[in-house]
Amino acid sequence: MEPCNSLTLPLLFTHLPSPLPLFVSASKSPSLSSNSNWSRAFAVALIASIPILHSGCSKADSDSTETKTEPAAPGGPGNRREAEPIPVQVAPVTRGPISATLAFNSTLETESVVDIYPRINGQVDQLLVEEGDFVAAGTPLLKIDDRELRVDADEARVALEREQTDFTRTEGLFNRGLVNEQEYENDRFSLSQAQLRADRATIRYDYATVVAPFDGVISEREVQVGARVATGTKLFSFVSLQDMVAKVFVPGRYLTSVNAGQTAEITSEFIPDKSYAAWVKRISPIIDPASGTFKVTVGVREPDGGIVPGLFVRASITTEERPDALLIPKNAVVYEGGSQYVFTVRRGRAMRLALDAGFENSTHIEVRSGLEEGDSVVVLGQSGLKDKSPLKIVEPEAAADTPADEEA
Repeated sequence: MEPCNSLTLPLLFTHLPSPLPLFVSASKSPSLSSNSNWSRAFAVALIASIPILHSGCSKADSDSTETKTEPAAPGGPGNRREAEPIPVQVAPVTRGPISATLAFNSTLETESVVDIYPRINGQVDQLLVEEGDFVAAGTPLLKIDDRELRVDADEARVALEREQTDFTRTEGLFNRGLVNEQEYENDRFSLSQAQLRADRATIRYDYATVVAPFDGVISEREVQVGARVATGTKLFSFVSLQDMVAKVFVPGRYLTSVNAGQTAEITSEFIPDKSYAAWVKRISPIIDPASGTFKVTVGVREPDGGIVPGLFVRASITTEERPDALLIPKNAVVYEGGSQYVFTVRRGRAMRLALDAGFENSTHIEVRSGLEEGDSVVVLGQSGLKDKSPLKIVEPEAAADTPADEEA
């Protein structure tokens, strides 16, 4: 439609008869007056139609303008730019053993703890060890003044030698029939008594040196050099580090799952990157009605100087094992609310998969469905990653230098 213009209205007047004067005297003829009235009525009607004509023109102009089609701008849907690939680091899905474990916090303690007392009275002459010293069984710990005891032992030894000599002479005479049997028996009895007295004196002399009853460590020292001690005086507290245990309290619902002899593991945040083999040593058959738990004693198989009584540890008891499970690194798992998912790589793009998790340990988690051995999962750079995002796989060394891999 052609737009209206300013020439339209004047063209309408070219088709009208020449207008007569609008102001005519009343004295004019009737014909002239009638013609004048017709002209005046026509003019009024024409003036009233001007706004309607103008409105129609404006609408036509607007419709004409709206129907014009603008040319497509560059970069429209037909020319959309592909998103930049996101650098990520991936790890393969592998197979390996994994176990179901029950983990509990506890404190290490030893089942061989003794307080050491002297067996004789006397004055402390020497202290041979100090707190914290590791000693072997039989190692001297302390010496009590033994001069008098040494004299008693020497005296008993001399008396024994004399009785031995007398008995030897009497025995020879008895064999030749020169002494009777009664005299022979008396000398033999005297020799036995002398032997006992010598043995007792030697034992008391040995008691002057206090020794370690087993391999262990001195946890406390209670005496000083020069102190007078008696048989009721505590000298040391001594513990064995070869009989370390952790006592844990397991919920009653696991009573049938935990058995004596099951493998376990002991770790501590104070000794990072190290674990100790352990086993279920004892199980209490009684459930505490107040707490609903039962006591399990976990023994450490080969403790060393790195773990000591009182150390805060975590005891993990293995209740079930799967030797050939599908495993992914735990750092591949993304947690969102109460759900878990991972990103795998499909044709260079990220694919988000809900995680059907099984057993897990400190480094890996079992995948029960959705993935196969050899698939790749994103382990670094998945923060903010979207489904079907293009990916750029980088090696661990390159990932360390890529800003896009840094999680906000």
